[in-house]
Amino acid sequence: MAHTFTVALNDEIAAVLGRVESAITESGGTFQGDSSKGVFQGISVMGPVKGEYSSVSENEIRITINDKPFIVPYSMIEGEIKKYFS
Repeated sequence: MAHTFTVALNDEIAAVLGRVESAITESGGTFQGDSSKGVFQGISVMGPVKGEYSSVSENEIRITINDKPFIVPYSMIEGEIKKYFS
């Protein structure tokens, strides 16, 4: 089951995505996409988190978590992802 949420951005989408891509890839994950849409896989202590994003507007992005460790609640993942984008 997927979980989708929207994040308000405090900066230009390209700048935010650049920071997010660096953070994810530096910690061993993968990130592919552009300012309109893309996919990512992050590494957590409990296992991989896979998702996708799409631009809603110039200051909002929609994120869908497609796969996560069973034991980790979506609310925890959403909170961590929002930190990346703020």
